Amino acid sequence: MGQQKVKRRSTAEFIRNYPACCLCGERPTATREHMPPKALFENKHRPDKLVMPACGECNRGTSTSDLVVSLISRWGFEQTPYGPADHAKLVSQIRIQAPDVLLEWETAFTPDMQRRGQLHLKRQGVDLPRGTPVVTIGPLTVRHLNVFSHKVALALYFEHFKRPLSNNGRVQAFWRSKEDFHHGVPLDLINLMGKYNKLVQGRWDTGKTFEYKFDTNVNEGLFGCFVRFRQGFYVLGFAVENKDTLSNNDELEDGGWIAPRDLLGPNPHFAKRLI
Repeated sequence: MGQQKVKRRSTAEFIRNYPACCLCGERPTATREHMPPKALFENKHRPDKLVMPACGECNRGTSTSDLVVSLISRWGFEQTPYGPADHAKLVSQIRIQAPDVLLEWETAFTPDMQRRGQLHLKRQGVDLPRGTPVVTIGPLTVRHLNVFSHKVALALYFEHFKRPLSNNGRVQAFWRSKEDFHHGVPLDLINLMGKYNKLVQGRWDTGKTFEYKFDTNVNEGLFGCFVRFRQGFYVLGFAVENKDTLSNNDELEDGGWIAPRDLLGPNPHFAKRLI
């Protein structure tokens, strides 16, 4: 039996076993969704694990967000064998799918914007080598980062509960960059979750590219995760199976939670980084 035929049969069986999208929680599964996305890895090469069911709309609707994070998480001083080629391919794909995002980044490459960016980072305690280019991300990029962060929480919720978060539930997520953690990731974030996971297949360990801490409460349908993508992007995400849990807890009910079906919705607060 050919490899493609085996893959199609495996996908068909996967769809039968998980007929509902793990992201919106309601549309029928049409494909396998990878979290983290293939684009995050060197030459798009990753173990075939952490695969979730997704509808066509969610798969397509979050694909640009996947590319944006896969690129931004690579920004830094460390180079890898596939680094320049992967970076060029990602830029090319984003130019096709979301040219406005690239235009938003390119506005930062003026002498005045570079000076402002360097000064902003210096005030935050981030010291950069002289001449290091700075990209200022705007509302278009921020929206993609927020979509991706919530997608992460929904996908990992499915991984550990083996069912999509229902639309009676709610999800909330926050992202941070390596510049936010230039003095190191705070220990309270690292210790917030008690369990650990990463993408491993036999001796193939991708922990340098992706790893996360998490905790679950199966009885109450609660999930939390703190995730690192490469060296440049972090996500803190939470999911609750029943939205009434929020109304019964003043510390949780802050208005930033969304239903799974709203992942690709207007969500005005997605235009800003969530705090």
